[in-house]
Amino acid sequence: MQCSIVLAQVRYSLNDPSAATWSDSTHLIPALNDALRALVSVRPDAASTTAVKLLSSGTQQSIPTDGTRLLRVIRNAGEDGLSSTGRAIRRVSLDTLDASMPTWHGATGQAEIREYSYDERVPREFWVYPPVAASPTIGVVLTYVKTLTAITATSDTFPVDEFYAPAVEAFMLYRLMGGDDESSPNYQAAQAQFAAFQTLLGLKSGGDAAMSARRDTQ
Repeated sequence: MQCSIVLAQVRYSLNDPSAATWSDSTHLIPALNDALRALVSVRPDAASTTAVKLLSSGTQQSIPTDGTRLLRVIRNAGEDGLSSTGRAIRRVSLDTLDASMPTWHGATGQAEIREYSYDERVPREFWVYPPVAASPTIGVVLTYVKTLTAITATSDTFPVDEFYAPAVEAFMLYRLMGGDDESSPNYQAAQAQFAAFQTLLGLKSGGDAAMSARRDTQ
């Protein structure tokens, strides 16, 4: 689906079919990018992707450079990340590892990972046990939130699942109409659109809570 479909729906809601008030380049496309950022901040799984990541030696690791936060480390991917099967990797807390093995960062490097830890306050990093040996290079399969490329043209592909289009449209309307003061009818309409944005995402969250990264790691 092209972004033009979303923009056309927003323009219809604004009653501005000829772009007399709201231009694509100045108003709608910036609002779309804001809406996509808001969406991913609330529902990071909307921009989730799965990839093989080659690991550095030691315990401290990072997600791919095009990512914003880790969701889950799934399994080992073997030497050079080429294995289609591999041992599952269990998440444990850093406190648990520190308490049971205070010197775990200095353990002998291995070619297979058994556990990983992740601190959501440092979203681009994670830690693995046992430490990764300097050789051979091994990989893991992980899921992470990918940075969305900014939309620059109406012909660009809508970068998330079409299911999220109504929520994105609602946030765009909130963003576009929200600049008026509280006495303006547009202000009240903007608040209604923001409530719709929250409701739409809340309904979806309830529908697939089992897939939530936060719940998955409790």
